[in-house]
Amino acid sequence: MFLWKRQPPCQTAKFNQKVLVKLDEKSILLVSHSQQLTEGLKQMIEEMADGESVTIYSLGGTAEGELGSDATKIVDAVNESADAELILVFADLGSAVLNAELAYDMLEPQQQERYHLIDAPLVEGAFAAAITAGFSDDLAQIVAEAKKAAEKGWHEA
Repeated sequence: MFLWKRQPPCQTAKFNQKVLVKLDEKSILLVSHSQQLTEGLKQMIEEMADGESVTIYSLGGTAEGELGSDATKIVDAVNESADAELILVFADLGSAVLNAELAYDMLEPQQQERYHLIDAPLVEGAFAAAITAGFSDDLAQIVAEAKKAAEKGWHEA
């Protein structure tokens, strides 16, 4: 994806110049016990987020299509994400998180450097991360937005 970004004004220029910036590739891995949940979330994110710099992987359920989670599916998605500078992993419940951690241990060191298990809600966090990753390469900003997504503010009305 390309974004227009303003350069700081220089002393000789009367107008700010726009520069085309290419964002890094990123992968978001959705890990859940339910394939239906991750497929629906993937569809929602893909319809609303930038698909040029962010790739979403639905990794719900087991390899046999049953309820559960599978570390090997996560490793396979990481291997498919060879061009991604960041791999952001969102998991829902206990063993899905454990499998995401196990998958990390199964990766090569250079893959581990790009792999980030995000402590944020699966649905809201992954959605906010995908939107933010569509215009930013800043990991801290992406993670902060994912974590803030859980704060609905409904009680403030």
